[in-house]
Amino acid sequence: MNIWRMAFRAGNGGPEMWPECLLWGVAAITYEPVMKTNLSLYPPGEPKDLWSRLSPPQKYSLRQVVYEMKKGDIIFAKQGSKIVGKGIVKGPYKFDSKFRIIDPNGNPWSHQVPVRWLANFTEVKAVIGDQQRYTVRKLAGEDFRKFEKSAKVSIKLDATEGQIYKKEANFRRRNGALIQAKKSNSDYRCEVCGFNFEKAYGSLGHDYIIAHHIEPLSGRTRPSITTLNDIALLCANCHAMVHIINPPLSLDKLQKLLRLKSK
Repeated sequence: MNIWRMAFRAGNGGPEMWPECLLWGVAAITYEPVMKTNLSLYPPGEPKDLWSRLSPPQKYSLRQVVYEMKKGDIIFAKQGSKIVGKGIVKGPYKFDSKFRIIDPNGNPWSHQVPVRWLANFTEVKAVIGDQQRYTVRKLAGEDFRKFEKSAKVSIKLDATEGQIYKKEANFRRRNGALIQAKKSNSDYRCEVCGFNFEKAYGSLGHDYIIAHHIEPLSGRTRPSITTLNDIALLCANCHAMVHIINPPLSLDKLQKLLRLKSK
């Protein structure tokens, strides 16, 4: 098992593509000469005319994704001086011929490995060595020890669970009558995918649906008015996917992703 640190920025100082990689469950990379070239069809280092146009750091980072990353490896997603995600590689390199991830410059991020990104990862600071030079870096030896110490993250894939502990938390008050009114005036179908719990599970799912605040209550600095139009009704899967990034994904964007996946 190898440990990788990987950045997802489009160019030097450009926009972050990490949210797109998180949504699609991949680690992706791109460089202009080989954006639309399926490298799985060639031996390492070819086509030579395209590879020759890459800088040494670009060659290094691209080789790691295409040839070195293996199933079971761990990737930490880097964003500036922070680690914002952790995932486990699910399989080898795949070329995305559908070009599902396009950066704001119109460039496809087609060189990918499938990744199971862990939900609810808490971002941490971690500074190791050549932060700017390499997009992808294998962590080993002293680099690995510095990373684990500064990030304070565990590389272990198992842990003891079930301990009892006490925790204090603040909660935002929700209006139950408003949510019930929204549900009562609906057909209890998910507004993104159309799933209906009663149709799938019979009486067990009767009148069940999840109320989603389109503008999160957690983002409010003071109490404010919520209308029926501010609440969407979602199935458990769509609700989880909407909240997988912060701020939450819009319902329109989630519907577009579903349509793309169904083609």
